[in-house]
Amino acid sequence: MIKVVGVVANRRKPAVKDILEKLFAWLSKKGISAIAWDELEGVVPECDMCSIDEIGEGTDLVIALGGDGTLLTAARGVGDRLTPILGVNVGSLGFLTEISVDEIEEALDEVVKGNYRYEDRMNIQAEVIRDGKTVGTFTALNDMVINKGALSRVVELTMWADEHFLAVYIADGLIVSTPTGSTAYSLSAGGPIVNPMMEAVIATPICPHTLAVRPMILAPEQMLTVELWSGDSVHGKPEIKLTGDGQIGFDLLSKDKIKFTRSERKTRLVVSGYRSFYEVLKQKLKWGDTRRKS
Repeated sequence: MIKVVGVVANRRKPAVKDILEKLFAWLSKKGISAIAWDELEGVVPECDMCSIDEIGEGTDLVIALGGDGTLLTAARGVGDRLTPILGVNVGSLGFLTEISVDEIEEALDEVVKGNYRYEDRMNIQAEVIRDGKTVGTFTALNDMVINKGALSRVVELTMWADEHFLAVYIADGLIVSTPTGSTAYSLSAGGPIVNPMMEAVIATPICPHTLAVRPMILAPEQMLTVELWSGDSVHGKPEIKLTGDGQIGFDLLSKDKIKFTRSERKTRLVVSGYRSFYEVLKQKLKWGDTRRKS
């Protein structure tokens, strides 16, 4: 039963204030309390506020209004809790925020009635090991990315799948994504599209300096280990970073090892009953209907 809803939104979207006013009016009419991310102060009607890390505490549902980045912010805030997240796209159709503004009330009605479908999505974990010690552990719903700065030299990477040596190669970096993240940065770098209900570790090199290096899909039980060989700084600043979902960043040094594994964390998404994953693909990627007509 939905009694309390957490609200996360991208306040920079021009229409978001009007949408929030209508949403809060609908929630009030249904007798549902709302708690908003404190970044929305002055944008949402008067209500209880909380930090992003508290948005999943005591809430039965989190609504993310914006784009896929807003949903990733909500997922980071929910963390290990399995609080369902309903992503509403304010703008063009998104892969994660696939419900449109016009569908909010109808979708919420179904959620309140318990008629909506949820999907528990795999997360990826990255453990950074330096001089034999763990110096950072990070989790992401979409992807973890090793990338160089704009003025940096290319990166030399050594890769293993479990204990099996794979390759040494030079590239601008590496994207390690979940199936959910396969339609994000990984896709733009030439990675495969993977159904988000699968579990797998997808490794996609960024602009490798040889055509022999191709994206790889590893079983979810496998560990992908990457050792980094690169200069440590450009103009006094670390030149290589590890980023998670484009939101968290960590400076990497030469000889760091990064171990990528399936995380124990899951992110529970409310999934649209109006369209399938493949219909979203068709719309988002503008695939034409080439079926022969009888």
